[in-house]
Amino acid sequence: MKPIRQNEARKVTPDRITGQDRILDRRQKKHIRSDQGSVNSMDVEWVFFLDCECKGEAAGRCFECGAISCETCHGRCHACRKPICMQHSHFLETDDQEPIRLCGRCHDKISRKQTRAKIGRFFLSFLVQQEDGRDG
Repeated sequence: MKPIRQNEARKVTPDRITGQDRILDRRQKKHIRSDQGSVNSMDVEWVFFLDCECKGEAAGRCFECGAISCETCHGRCHACRKPICMQHSHFLETDDQEPIRLCGRCHDKISRKQTRAKIGRFFLSFLVQQEDGRDG
């Protein structure tokens, strides 16, 4: 049957990689005339999964890969505040035992800084004299 009338609503977002609009979900309402002469209405809803493979509202786009993720998987780098997906997130344990989310660049920078501090403390330990008179 050919529809008499059709309404369609789409939720789209621009895809940074391809430059085209990417459909997040699509709703369509069709009014069809049946063989008996009545007009039937039909609601159709297509939900496209996000890159994180979750079903839910889109929360943001990763600045590294352009992936769209849900509110649960999406986050921001603790240091530079750039949006990142779960795949590009790196987590560091803090003294409070609560992990912080970092992007790859900030994670590398902080890891190098921590490594340099450990090496510095190691070499300084040979120069510092203990209270009981022992070296190191």
